[in-house]
Amino acid sequence: MGSLAKKSPKDTYKSLLKVVDETNGVSTSVSIIEDGEGTATCLQVSDDNLKVKPQNDNTTTTFEVENSGGSNILTVDTTNSCVKTGTTQTYANSQILEFSAYRLLPVAGTHYFVPCSSGNFASTVGITELACGTGTDPDTTLDAGATTDELVNMLFYAPYNLTIDGVTVMVSTDTDTDTTINVHLYKFTMINAGGTSDGNLSDGTLLASGRGTGVDRNVIKTASATIDSSSVSQGEVIACFVENATNTDDINIRVQVLYHIN
Repeated sequence: MGSLAKKSPKDTYKSLLKVVDETNGVSTSVSIIEDGEGTATCLQVSDDNLKVKPQNDNTTTTFEVENSGGSNILTVDTTNSCVKTGTTQTYANSQILEFSAYRLLPVAGTHYFVPCSSGNFASTVGITELACGTGTDPDTTLDAGATTDELVNMLFYAPYNLTIDGVTVMVSTDTDTDTTINVHLYKFTMINAGGTSDGNLSDGTLLASGRGTGVDRNVIKTASATIDSSSVSQGEVIACFVENATNTDDINIRVQVLYHIN
């Protein structure tokens, strides 16, 4: 590192840092820190406040904290308005949403809602299977009618704008017969207008999809779903669907959705 020892101020002033207020110095109001010839930095300081604000361009590394090995453990990204932490540089406000079902009894080729958090279909007091189409993908609209009360347990309401970062599926069935299991993650617009159509779903959009092959009771198949669209707006609802494409074997499934708040 350089030294100012035995150097004249006229030769080194450009390397010196100062606040804009050259009369009063540091005060109760933040002041930009600039070099000796008046070039502003991204730092502002007062007696009680330190601020980092880009002067010209937002970047993905506006503020960084590294460990002694040089790896980032804290990054502030002003380009994407996010903060990442840890050795994995995961979004600081990451959350995990879970859908799961025990002994969901399907009809082959039909898409069924997987309950949000957990659902027991085996108990006489458990919840009832709720279908949403028999096409290649689940239906994009649903009026559940008299079974809308069952739909409540299947949906996650987005309280903020969200971004889906990853979807992991674990699935098994209850016989030795190998089956193919398809999983879809969707978002919907849900009517909430204070009328008799409240709870109806429309504008279904695929967020992610995955498949497990050779699924039976002797294995737990794990798959990472492919993300098709990652954005979920505040007020939309997220739903997960499972399809036994092969037969009617009961399905045990757990789906973890990694997301962060925008």
